[in-house]
Amino acid sequence: MSSPLVADALVVVALTSFYAGLARDFGATAELLDRRLSVGLSLGGYVAGGVGALLAVATVAVEVSTAGPGLLGVAATAVGLGLLFAVVLALCARAGVAVYAVLLRAGFGLSRG
Repeated sequence: MSSPLVADALVVVALTSFYAGLARDFGATAELLDRRLSVGLSLGGYVAGGVGALLAVATVAVEVSTAGPGLLGVAATAVGLGLLFAVVLALCARAGVAVYAVLLRAGFGLSRG
């Protein structure tokens, strides 16, 4: 369960989901500048999230195929990796949203209150 494939896939899923979270909120703000830019950023976020999810599913499938003959081992690998990728995807997407909020606040000079 700790193969180099899983480690590499986690990094790519983390980066794509971070971009997805960042682009989702940036797309809403970019609507003020140009509607096409807003649509492009919003779609880019969904595409990045989809790529990350597909990579996670493919990695789980490869790791399950090499897990061994036991049904319990296969199920544990699939569930464990599925949960791991789901947590990474969600946390990094939320981190992207949070980073954008901080950048927006700093760019407009907004106070906390």
